[in-house]
Amino acid sequence: MSEREVLNEEEMYELLAFLVTSAELLVGEPHLYGTFRLIDAASRMMAFALESGKIDDNFLGEFKRYVDENKVLSISDEKAYIAFLGEASRKLARELKHRASK
Repeated sequence: MSEREVLNEEEMYELLAFLVTSAELLVGEPHLYGTFRLIDAASRMMAFALESGKIDDNFLGEFKRYVDENKVLSISDEKAYIAFLGEASRKLARELKHRASK
């Protein structure tokens, strides 16, 4: 096992299958489904990373909770969901900028 490994083989294939089948299903689905599938994949990836025990990161845990709490807006409040996607991008960008300055 590589020191850089965060996903094990089973998790990698689970995420890969989710992404590939999502791509196929999106051909006929409403426009917001694609964004939901991407944010859900991000949540799944964060779960795998956190569960691996190789990442002990407060930001990642908080960000995953934020994503999971807000991704369901896609089915109830399109305007709030779109605002959430923008804010999630900004939160992540701020964190990446902070990490780059260390």
